[in-house]
Amino acid sequence: MSCEKGDRDPMEDPLFILESGEVYRNPTEVKMSQIVMPCHANHCGELSVGQLLKWMDSTACLSAERHAGSPCITASVDDIHFEHTIGVGQVVNIKAKVNRAFTSSMEVGITVSCEDLFSSCQWNVCNAFATFVARRTEEGKVQLKQVIPRTQTEQMEYSIAAERRRMRLTHAEIITDLLSSNTAQLGECQEYQGAVSAERTRVESVELVLPPHANHQVSTFGGQIMAWMENVATIAAWCTLCLGQ
Repeated sequence: MSCEKGDRDPMEDPLFILESGEVYRNPTEVKMSQIVMPCHANHCGELSVGQLLKWMDSTACLSAERHAGSPCITASVDDIHFEHTIGVGQVVNIKAKVNRAFTSSMEVGITVSCEDLFSSCQWNVCNAFATFVARRTEEGKVQLKQVIPRTQTEQMEYSIAAERRRMRLTHAEIITDLLSSNTAQLGECQEYQGAVSAERTRVESVELVLPPHANHQVSTFGGQIMAWMENVATIAAWCTLCLGQ
């Protein structure tokens, strides 16, 4: 794991000075810092991925709502690859900003880094892209204002966001076709020595939505649902590991 020492946050972009002489700051940018407490950790003593997803979703939602000026909901989150684990006592820094707005949806870029307060080390944990949709108001469907990219990084993300959106829509159509196709033929399953039946790894969870599970809109939110999903997936993975031994 590479360690970057110093005062500069690895998530920070180079300073961009406006013509007025002021330092530019993206108006949709939201930052959140959390110290990892034992209540946030899993059975391995590391920050639960589900808890991290909740923090990421909350930060991104605030960024989306700052741009939309209305309540927003999580529509989807792209694949996330976690580069490092985070331990108890370390600080999680999350930054989110709107990369591009479309008609009523927008892409929010999320960057997560970790900081060790005692060694002054900082390192990147993951990057993610989430799609948020502005909720209808009493006046009807929200028409989002366009994002104006200023820095070189913002211009790059703005351009790529349209292609990522196209790929998401294409991927969704392909999956729908595969699931609904009646011509799909399932081949015979091969028998492997020591194989574990998929049914034996099946895990189900029923959750009652309580006030701690709600967000500022008084409803459960994407981050909480992802946390529940991650918890069930972890148990299923452990079942596979234990049964296969």
